[in-house]
Amino acid sequence: MLQKCQLTLSLALCLLLIQPLTGFAVEEFKVSEFGKGEQIWFEAEAFDDRDSEDVYKLGKAEKAVDPADGAFGDIVTNAGGQGWLLYRFDISRAGGKAGDWRFIGRLINPSNHSDWLWVLGDDGNKIPEVAPAFVRPDHIIFEENVPEWAWMRTGDFGKDGGTVNKLQDGENVMMIWTRQSSLQVQYDVFCWSSDLEYEPTDADYEKAKEKTLSVEPDGLLTTTWGRLKQ
Repeated sequence: MLQKCQLTLSLALCLLLIQPLTGFAVEEFKVSEFGKGEQIWFEAEAFDDRDSEDVYKLGKAEKAVDPADGAFGDIVTNAGGQGWLLYRFDISRAGGKAGDWRFIGRLINPSNHSDWLWVLGDDGNKIPEVAPAFVRPDHIIFEENVPEWAWMRTGDFGKDGGTVNKLQDGENVMMIWTRQSSLQVQYDVFCWSSDLEYEPTDADYEKAKEKTLSVEPDGLLTTTWGRLKQ
């Protein structure tokens, strides 16, 4: 009996130690129901993972570039080289369901330095470890001249490109892979909308409701502890 208690306590201690390393979806986000659908919004710097700290970097926090006036918090830019960003987001938190959704970004991109977008389920059933075989225009995003902050809904000079994707119920995974992006590009806020015709505004983002994760780490630990005691 004593050995069982010691084992249980040891396992619980291990959980406490590794808990900060556990991956979760974007923790701070907003939701809304503008137009004829639902939206989920999150800031570009809230990525869950990246392949390198030397490629996609935070503008202010990592001193890559000063965020342009009017940014909502920090920004993400490409400091050079090839890399990727990964975001996990749960459309059920916005009341959304599986189907076609449009990816929209608030950004500055004066020289149309575009990137690629990859979405789990729509573009593959396994998160890639190396760059997939992207095709223009199917996967291209933000191939537009954007000298000042703007909400960009298109992928390839006015066409959808890679912006319209089939999302899954619940959690989804998106990855941005380098195509041409550089220090000229500043990613500020991202939005997914089930209304493909919806055109965001800064005021909409400000009015959107703040949300948090449906499963908090403390709740997860309580559930795990209960299983261990059994």
